Amino acid sequence: MRKTMLAMIMALFSIAAFAQRQDSDVTPEKRAENQTKQMTEKLNLSEDQQKQIYNLTLARTQKMKELRDAQTNDREQMRASMETYNNEVAKLLTVEQQEKYKTMLEDRRGGDRRGGNGGGGDRRSGSRGPREN
Repeated sequence: MRKTMLAMIMALFSIAAFAQRQDSDVTPEKRAENQTKQMTEKLNLSEDQQKQIYNLTLARTQKMKELRDAQTNDREQMRASMETYNNEVAKLLTVEQQEKYKTMLEDRRGGDRRGGNGGGGDRRSGSRGPREN
């Protein structure tokens, strides 16, 4: 039984590591394109807004890639970059779009927290279960 559980845990970690590697292969240009497309669909961006959002997003994704490649893990710089990006994006949006964008950010942040803690919580609760029983 323990060997089966260990094998299952190893398989899950392997899948998670593989998924992270795949995501890291996406270029900053592709990330900017994908995010601009998503924002266009959700916020009904004009052509001009799309171009400006793409340029802002591209600059941010390139900066984030540089920070990750430097392996400094400077979370403060990453947060500052994101804050600056969100402020610049908001300047390009109408009041209605800003409200929708704010909701998108809150949903993403809420989803990230739940996903991050939920994923960690699932692993922790799975590893704690046998000890508590």
